[in-house]
Amino acid sequence: MNNDNNLFSQITPDVIIKEIEQLDDQQKDAHNRKSISATDLLNRRIDKIPCIIEPIIQKIGLACIAGSSDAGKSSFLRHLCMCIVSGKTDFLGFPINATHRRAIYVSTEDDDTAISFLLNKQNKDMQLEPEKVHGLQFIFDTENLLQSLDEKLSEHPSDIVCIDAFSDLYERSMNEGNQVRGFLNDYSQLAQKHQCLIMFLHHLGKRKEELVPSKHNLLGSQAIEAKMRLVLELRSDISGTNSRHLCIVKGNYLPATAKNESYQLRFTENMTFVNTGDRIPFESLSKITSDGQQKYNEVKAYLSAGHSQEEAASYFGYANKSSISRLLKNYENYIVA
Repeated sequence: MNNDNNLFSQITPDVIIKEIEQLDDQQKDAHNRKSISATDLLNRRIDKIPCIIEPIIQKIGLACIAGSSDAGKSSFLRHLCMCIVSGKTDFLGFPINATHRRAIYVSTEDDDTAISFLLNKQNKDMQLEPEKVHGLQFIFDTENLLQSLDEKLSEHPSDIVCIDAFSDLYERSMNEGNQVRGFLNDYSQLAQKHQCLIMFLHHLGKRKEELVPSKHNLLGSQAIEAKMRLVLELRSDISGTNSRHLCIVKGNYLPATAKNESYQLRFTENMTFVNTGDRIPFESLSKITSDGQQKYNEVKAYLSAGHSQEEAASYFGYANKSSISRLLKNYENYIVA
């Protein structure tokens, strides 16, 4: 009884007022986090979007890599994660700006035995000590995945979460835009909460790899690409060689010149990637299409007006005149054939 009296004696009006003020401050903080003034945003003086892979892949938000089943999408993401966590300074020649040197890889298609084999195969090229990739964690059990990711990211903040694959987690109709947006909104909020990038692996629609690379090639609703700040398409070369093409088909924070040509990569026998340094026009990566034919006609007309190939490259948003030459050669060979 005396203990109860001592307890109640401590609850004075001043204590109650203080607790009310603390609750009020917490509510104000929560409200302020939901809205920020334009003045505060301008005062941040942000002149470029922070990237984890400079200047292609942003640090925060949602992104997607898509392609046909044999393009090497999973290998690409594992290679990316291993570079981020191991402390390497670049990925495919692009600077890495990792904050935590940690990554989470959600695998719905391969179990731990398969991943062990695949990592060891890729490491034949990378030559990393196992301790160097301790920051890369794999998740194979996807039940209550959002909660699991939230807990793991709270315990160990990470730079990137890779989800392989979107279609295995999303169990509703792929063509229902509202359902897709609701599903992705949860992951978008998770990325914002933990200030990280969440990259989904996805697939192309039927026979879309035969078309010019485009954000519209993704399987399912347009809402998928609409929620992504970045969409990459990885595709095999039409020659059937070990060449791969990394195509930026959507990049909200990137100039148009970054989205006209692929980065040509070499896919090694150990399932890693090497940047060849070549850029290839999107129109040269597919079977002849009406879009590609139109671009060819436009380029020919521009050159016929007396402009040089260097001027044409600048005008049409290509890296250099070699892209113009490839475009012309690709279509002229087709016409002759």
